[in-house]
Amino acid sequence: MRLKGIFVTLVIVFALLFAIINWQAITTLLTINFLFLRIQVPLGLVLLTAAVVISILFFLVSLIDRAGQLRQITHLENMNENLQAKLERKRLEEFEQLEKHLDEKLGALQAQVENSTEQTETIIRESLGSFEMRSKERLEKLDKQLGAGGNRQLPQ
Repeated sequence: MRLKGIFVTLVIVFALLFAIINWQAITTLLTINFLFLRIQVPLGLVLLTAAVVISILFFLVSLIDRAGQLRQITHLENMNENLQAKLERKRLEEFEQLEKHLDEKLGALQAQVENSTEQTETIIRESLGSFEMRSKERLEKLDKQLGAGGNRQLPQ
């Protein structure tokens, strides 16, 4: 954009220098035919005026085009902000759903662990009870054997 401005400025300066150097030729009167009208005016001034008018029109059209582009950019930026806000809300909703899902899974796992712990404790108690009963029975049996055959010696 800066390079374009410098270029346009240089072109205008050169055009002005050209007009100043050739001012006498620009102001020379000539007969000009406008199809329906014939007048005697300086052709150079007519061409210079036409160039200025065309330049002003070009500038205005460019200005209007730029204003339209800026409006469109503003509109797109607003749409972008709205979409980003929607995306952020959606992401937060997904995080909340994920957190809820993980909490449910964690609760289910904790219940499973507690259930498994209770089952393990029950199995260990039953096994210990069974072990104690068998140990008592063996001790009683040994006591009976020792009591009944107190004179007998144990085999070595």
